[in-house]
Amino acid sequence: MSIRVALGERSYGIAITTSYRDLPARLGALTSSREGWVISHRSLLRRHGPELLRPLRRHGWTLRTVTIPESESSKTLAMAQRIIGVLSRTPRMCVPVLVAFGGGVVGDLAGFVAAVFRRGVPYVQVPTTLLAQVDSAIGGKVGVDLPHAKNMVGAFYHPLLVWNNLGVLDTLPLRQRRSGLAEVIKCGVIADGALFAFLETHLAECLSLRPRALRLIVERSCRIKAKIVARDERETQGLRAHLNFGHTLGHALEAATHYRRWSHGEAIAIGMCAAAELAVAMGICPELEFQRLVRLIRAAGLPTRARGVEAGRVLRVLRYDKKFIHGRPRWVLPTRIGGVIVTERVPAAAVRRVLQRYVG
Repeated sequence: MSIRVALGERSYGIAITTSYRDLPARLGALTSSREGWVISHRSLLRRHGPELLRPLRRHGWTLRTVTIPESESSKTLAMAQRIIGVLSRTPRMCVPVLVAFGGGVVGDLAGFVAAVFRRGVPYVQVPTTLLAQVDSAIGGKVGVDLPHAKNMVGAFYHPLLVWNNLGVLDTLPLRQRRSGLAEVIKCGVIADGALFAFLETHLAECLSLRPRALRLIVERSCRIKAKIVARDERETQGLRAHLNFGHTLGHALEAATHYRRWSHGEAIAIGMCAAAELAVAMGICPELEFQRLVRLIRAAGLPTRARGVEAGRVLRVLRYDKKFIHGRPRWVLPTRIGGVIVTERVPAAAVRRVLQRYVG
């Protein structure tokens, strides 16, 4: 199955499959290059690298690898510079294809390197986590973190192709499955009440990655993001901002704790609960819809509150976020399961009250 991200001449497909067997043929139709660098983690290359590399090498690809530590702390300008230093030893006449083989950190970092190395080289997203397959590998947002702000340095730079191999998700630890599920829950809240209801009734199957349930949630999430990106590629129409539901507070929590305490999905889960409570306090979301969200997040084993973090520090970090507009943070607030609004008109007192409940 392939889902198209319709962006004119920059359009690309999202393949949803269970192997890498057909990847060389798809790439062959997209590029004449047969040389590439695979950016990944050492442990992931040991576990799943042969599945990816063998079919490509059998079709004439020359592939080298660059490894980075498995941590959000790898997503830095210093790490990007290190990778660029390695790539710069590629002969000038060769146009290498970068292959981002890993989760969201690898995808964001490799995409950023692809955007700036030689003013842009082609790259392919080959995500290996649920979170990356349903969210971060799609849409062309690439970048690195600064110590005080997440994704502050980056670009819009789309891949040639996104290749979602559902088979590699079997080895994901439970924490990463839950983290990825947070982004699927987000998709349900912002655009698909039926997807949200499916998660409510089939949560155990989703967490255990049963094939039919897994394919459904990945496909539906990818379709939602592909449609939004196609309509508002650079977040100028207000629609793509819907994808930031939970991210205003979530990103602040990650930065305030130096990207070490929560996974991205865990921080976003807390952010979704806080944003939904803000919506209830402002009278734009029914209490029952808020309770449904909190109940599903808890059932998925995700956190709903942040303990042991200074609220003042989180507020300070919020001011550095890219979504801080006109002196106020931009919030994505649910109006119901399946619909959200984007606004900066959230009373500061309401934000402080909610932060006191969710942070501290």
